[in-house]
Amino acid sequence: MMKNFLAGFFAAVFLFCSAFNSSAECADNINGIISYKAKETGAKNAEGLAEKLAESAGAGAEWYVMSLHQTGEYDFSEYARSLDNYLSENRISGTEGIRCALGFIAANCESDYIDYAAENLIGSLGIMSFIWGLHLLNNGAESSAYTAESLAEKISEMMIDSGGFALYGGTADVDVTAMALCALAPYYDTSENVRRTIDMSLEFISSAQLESGGFSSYGAENCESAAQVVVALCALGIDPTADERFMKNGKSALEAVCSYALPSGTFAHLKGGDENDTATSQALQAFISYERLKSGKGSFFIFDEQEKFSLDELHDEISENRGGKTLNEIKTIVCISVIAVCAAGIVVTLLWPKKKKE
Repeated sequence: MMKNFLAGFFAAVFLFCSAFNSSAECADNINGIISYKAKETGAKNAEGLAEKLAESAGAGAEWYVMSLHQTGEYDFSEYARSLDNYLSENRISGTEGIRCALGFIAANCESDYIDYAAENLIGSLGIMSFIWGLHLLNNGAESSAYTAESLAEKISEMMIDSGGFALYGGTADVDVTAMALCALAPYYDTSENVRRTIDMSLEFISSAQLESGGFSSYGAENCESAAQVVVALCALGIDPTADERFMKNGKSALEAVCSYALPSGTFAHLKGGDENDTATSQALQAFISYERLKSGKGSFFIFDEQEKFSLDELHDEISENRGGKTLNEIKTIVCISVIAVCAAGIVVTLLWPKKKKE
């Protein structure tokens, strides 16, 4: 009896220490990635990074905007303005367009593009546009074709019979399955069909986990697959470092993500590989997801409520490089100037014949 008690006690202590170390390592990795990204863009800190992300708006900055949003409150006005300009000059579709719409939401910007994406891009390019479209609706966007609940049912119908999801074909893929689980997570307790889909997909994820604690996609064990699983499990309220279904050989998916870390603070796609921005940004999402789980917060892709602003407000508040004048004031000055010039022209025209006679 005492032997069994001691075994259980030490197991509990091990799990407690493991969770504590995981939390500390997550915090270190989050700080390391943000610090590296700030230096890479020429920023001094996270606040500066939020502003510098404007330089790559529409071209991948969105992932870092989402991550920063879920770690604190930042001024994303420069990014939002730059993203608006990018979209006015570039025609994009499918998941790329939805990513930009999510970028506006994460930047706390009330843009008409969010409505455009929800109305026109959901389901426009395969299963991923349905999955990312559900993230849009989960954040309050509205579509005339779907409600969030009906879209969750639609995605559930796309599950492979044996469990899991795939871009195409009949073989489930870990990455696509994890992304689907993350989007479907809010509906686990509201729909029997969605619950069944999630349970079967979790069984697939568990069976696909490797002895390293990690996962492979298209035959290659990689950082992003493990990161996506961590994000999905945390969205479902499952601790990836404690649930035995997702521990293999005593190792978790979160530990697997950590194994791709590089001294620079970035992460590699494959073990022993060079730094990779996709792997780094998705590892960041995984660490933030775990921290949010431990602190009782929600899914990474359901953005915390923060004070919002509109693009119109941004346009009216541009003053630094316009002599302190707002856009409306500048318009007024221009109009008055034009009227004055026209009036002067009329006076000259009327007086010229009289001057000529004299």
